[in-house]
Amino acid sequence: MLNKLDERERLLLFGGVGVLLLLLFLNIINSLYQYRVELSQQVIETRSNFPALEKAIQDNNYYRSLKSGDEEKISDIYAKLDTIMLRYSLKDRVQTMKDTNSMILKNYNRTTIDITFRSVPLQDIFKLIYDVEMNKQINSKIDYISFRKPIAGKEVYDVNLKLSSYSKIGKKNG
Repeated sequence: MLNKLDERERLLLFGGVGVLLLLLFLNIINSLYQYRVELSQQVIETRSNFPALEKAIQDNNYYRSLKSGDEEKISDIYAKLDTIMLRYSLKDRVQTMKDTNSMILKNYNRTTIDITFRSVPLQDIFKLIYDVEMNKQINSKIDYISFRKPIAGKEVYDVNLKLSSYSKIGKKNG
């Protein structure tokens, strides 16, 4: 069939097929480039989700570890806290200690203990925090900590610490 065509017709035919092949090749390249751009955007979005996912996992693990059942007595929390503070010689450095209760979602009770220490070494405070947060010696978590250096040149600090304990409020019988 190609033999029946003259030189000019063959040139047009091969040129047309060449242009079609070029357009097909460019379309494939463009599709691959768009796919790569979309994948890059997904990777960027996914990377930004990791801290949120990590926080959600930590919160889930914490709340699963919370004691459920009857409400924990405030005297038990204070007794455990006193034991830890005596261990690190912090009991005699307590300036104020007060507690508040609040209800969360009508099912949980949050007991917050606000403690102010005067002139304490930070390493002792960090040991207390470690025992509460990591060793779970109290069914609580540290919500807030602030410190300031009242005397220049001394390595002691005034520290304000808020400790929260959560417990499920049980249904009362009778």
